[in-house]
Amino acid sequence: MRRFFTFIVQIVVLAAVAIWLADRPGTARIEWHGTVIETSAAFLGLCVLAVAFAFYLLFRVYHFLRHGPANWRLRRRMHKMEQAQDNLTKGLIAIAAGNATEAGRLAVASRKSAGNGVASKWLQAQAAQLAGDRRAAAEIFRALASDPEAAVLGYRGLITEAKRAGNWAEADRLITELHQLKPATPWLSLMRMESAARRQQWGEAESALSHATAARLMDSANGRRTRAALRIAVSRDETAKGDKDAALKAAEQAAQQAPDWLPATINLAETLAGLGHKRAATRLIERAWKTHPHPQLALILRQQAETPLAAYKDTEHLCRANPDAPESKMALAEAALGADIWGAARRYLTEAAALRDAPQNIYKMLARLERRERGNEHAAAGWLAKAAEAPADPTWLCRVCGGSHDAWQPVCGPCGSFDTLDWQSAGQSRGAVAYLGVDNND
Repeated sequence: MRRFFTFIVQIVVLAAVAIWLADRPGTARIEWHGTVIETSAAFLGLCVLAVAFAFYLLFRVYHFLRHGPANWRLRRRMHKMEQAQDNLTKGLIAIAAGNATEAGRLAVASRKSAGNGVASKWLQAQAAQLAGDRRAAAEIFRALASDPEAAVLGYRGLITEAKRAGNWAEADRLITELHQLKPATPWLSLMRMESAARRQQWGEAESALSHATAARLMDSANGRRTRAALRIAVSRDETAKGDKDAALKAAEQAAQQAPDWLPATINLAETLAGLGHKRAATRLIERAWKTHPHPQLALILRQQAETPLAAYKDTEHLCRANPDAPESKMALAEAALGADIWGAARRYLTEAAALRDAPQNIYKMLARLERRERGNEHAAAGWLAKAAEAPADPTWLCRVCGGSHDAWQPVCGPCGSFDTLDWQSAGQSRGAVAYLGVDNND
């Protein structure tokens, strides 16, 4: 439409000029070396325009002959780049959608359009990963790693592949190589921290964490939580070495970094109890029990008591702060069983068994009670049968591999992941952890 309008305007302008010249006739006379040319002004104007147009056409022909092939190659290259860009975009969408076949096809098309550049190689590697062709993906990532401009991209892919395969030695080697090659890479600090933690080099891990938090790779809350996990690890190492003062200092630092985090509280209570600071440990456990009751806290309290009866009395005092919590009933039942107070044990266990989704340990304790109080193996077998059908007991489960641990650990043994343990039942959704009275600050 715009071109048609322009054409109409041009016709109108030419017609207006022609009419204007027709209304104003005149004579033009040219003398040049004895030659005299007389004509109308309008005709002379047309001749001038014709000559100018002829020169313009000659200039266009010259320009085409001189620059035409280069312009044609440039336009073709731009067209290929547009095709490659389109293929890359569609390929990324296919990867996000999990369509390995389409992603592979578009990766090949992108390579044909724009050559085997960095973006095309990366798309091919992602498509190979999606299709499960780990060998092809690793080869492409190695090729990217050998390119100085794309080294970070290649190394990241190789590190991811090594971690997926559980080859931690190779992952650590690649992380070290990349740190030597590109030490300013921001996300590398997190990987260095995980690598150091896996090797139990806690000082190196804390240094890498400081770089990561300075680069704002994690928010302040997660940074404090991670530092608390590292401080717990240091506290346990110092305890194993026999340096009680250093162990207590690290445990206190962990609790300061994450005061509401259960592992930090448990570790500090254990450290205080181990050093003989009974009153401090008891105050800490009682304070935590109000909001985060946990079986390990109750166990630490019982272990401090001189006799089973004293342990039961201490547990009674502890549970007054949170009497309706399932953990309180189970802790009182455990303490009553240990002190051979059968009536109290049966009352608390019966109340706990009436709760929604009562775990297996309640029925196992009822079976123990039947055997110890009455020697009733038939009743004990009935409770054990119920235990087999009940939900699993809460434990420390790894978010990555699902491995189970009796106590919180900074590094999961089966998969080597750092700070991935949560207190929950196997198969339980993380949202259901609130039923267990645990604050899950992830």
